[in-house]
Amino acid sequence: MSEREGSEEMRRRSGPRAPVLIGHVAGILLLALLLVWVNRDHLRSPQALYREAQSAEPRRAARLYQRLGEALPQIEEYAQLWAAEAAMPGLEAVRTLQAILAFRPDSPAAYRAHIALARHYARIGASRAEEEYRAALAMEDSHALRLELANYLEAQGEDEGAYAEYHDLLSEQQDAFAGMRRTGPDPLATARDLIAATYYSDALETLRGIDDPEAVPLRAQALAGLGRYEEAERTYRTWLEEEPEDTTAQLGLARSVMRLGRAEEALSLYEAVDHGDAVLARAELLEAEDPEQALALYIECPYPVAWWSATAMLEAQGRLTETLPLYARLGRSQTYLADDAAYRLYVLSQRTGDRGSEAEAMALLDGLGLNWFALRAAGGELDLNAASPLGAAGDDILQKAGALSAIGREDLADMEIAFAARFQGAPETKLAMLEELVARGGVVEAQAIAQAWIGEGPRAPLALWRLSYPRPYADTVEAAAAEYDVDPLLIWAVMREESRYDPEALSYVGARGLMQVMPATQTWIAEQMGEELSPGDAYTPEASVRMGAWFLRFLTDHFDGDLELVIAAYNGGAGSVGIWLDDPLVRDRDDLLRWIGYGETREYLAKVSLSYRVYQTLYAEGGDGG
Repeated sequence: MSEREGSEEMRRRSGPRAPVLIGHVAGILLLALLLVWVNRDHLRSPQALYREAQSAEPRRAARLYQRLGEALPQIEEYAQLWAAEAAMPGLEAVRTLQAILAFRPDSPAAYRAHIALARHYARIGASRAEEEYRAALAMEDSHALRLELANYLEAQGEDEGAYAEYHDLLSEQQDAFAGMRRTGPDPLATARDLIAATYYSDALETLRGIDDPEAVPLRAQALAGLGRYEEAERTYRTWLEEEPEDTTAQLGLARSVMRLGRAEEALSLYEAVDHGDAVLARAELLEAEDPEQALALYIECPYPVAWWSATAMLEAQGRLTETLPLYARLGRSQTYLADDAAYRLYVLSQRTGDRGSEAEAMALLDGLGLNWFALRAAGGELDLNAASPLGAAGDDILQKAGALSAIGREDLADMEIAFAARFQGAPETKLAMLEELVARGGVVEAQAIAQAWIGEGPRAPLALWRLSYPRPYADTVEAAAAEYDVDPLLIWAVMREESRYDPEALSYVGARGLMQVMPATQTWIAEQMGEELSPGDAYTPEASVRMGAWFLRFLTDHFDGDLELVIAAYNGGAGSVGIWLDDPLVRDRDDLLRWIGYGETREYLAKVSLSYRVYQTLYAEGGDGG
């Protein structure tokens, strides 16, 4: 057979098989595609599964979440939570949420389950909604969620409960005031609560058009709170016409008259009132013209601040021994003056040679725990009495947080760490979670938890001390410290007291940012630095730290490197410190500590100085605190 004939024979034999082969191949491809389609969810990433499930219809979402739980078993409870949320208000979904609460009651998943159940019960008008809202708020207090609870209670006609929630939100939510007016028992009660919260203008607005005689006392107090003393005086007198023996009205009238510059009339009014406030006010008015009577009134007054004024008068007259029992009484009081008084008792007892008072002073100082005045009396040696290091723990929580991060839920990952730090009982796990919280940027919350933990017991590991005295924004602080030749540990010590490391901190007087720079001070610093700084820059860590470091350098130069004066001036102003230093009663540093004119500045100096000493112990003196 020729070659040509052979080729034709082969084509003839193979011809009918080609379509069959193609059919087989197509069938295999279709089967493969079907298998891929059926198992498509098993081939997708956890993040893709979660992303689609968020917008899928409930049945499809349930399948996707089930697959997500299989792919990431560390977050299976979250997969069940999300599936249940998508399937609400089904009975099985409610049961799943309740099972999540029972499985891990202190977890973010449980928190979300409480909220989902609260909203479900609220929709159907079930009374359990309030219980679920409050359970969630006990885990994580949120202004938005508290407002939701208030709105729910108002909708249910539970005005008393709604009013209480609106009242708690008064300084946080703009519509809380309107909520109080809607749900308050009456305008008088609402105005009374607004006055107690110092919302004087709102209180007057609430009382507009109210002719009830009981509105008169409230108007008087609101007017006085706003500094409208002439109107307040007239209103107090109207009040006293109806209730001539009312102590509050008598005191209010006397204060208003005093504010209007009629001191003699005010003194006469105070003399007719049997109240500690009246005794204190009389003493203050008599101090210049009748010092002995003023002194007697100060000592008689039940308020520790009056005893402090009495010691000032006695010291000014050189009657040091008479101050000792008063300082001892102050040292035993539960007030901010206790440590100042105990230290002054220690100083003066040494000067007068009173060994009994010195021993009492040391006992009072020893009872203060970690305190700057106690440290000074003991010679400045700081021993943190640290406990042994704790072992590693919390891997399961870290894995859970990692799985949540993998699907883009960093918010829940952060909550897992934060909740574990707050609610975990095992110290090793709690410490590990705090360290992870800091690594995730949660310095403010971690510091607060660590500080509270240290306060609960006599000893804590050094790692916990470092969390309570952290070094956040390290690159920024180190750069500013180098630029202005300031110890970075001093910057952190100031930052700790000023803002507790919160870059968005805003004080009631308007100080802003990490270093709590006042607007006027910011303007002045910007001029001195030759830079333009906008008002919002105070909330930027870099700008705030640079301004604070520059100011510390300026004060350090001004006071020749005396850090105690620098710290006092950072709070009270360089001019004020200069005035206190020039006081004839100030012979040495111990005297200055007594005669600092602002109580806030005395407290500030003590707190920042102690923090600086702790920072030095943790980081400077021990290398890295080890």
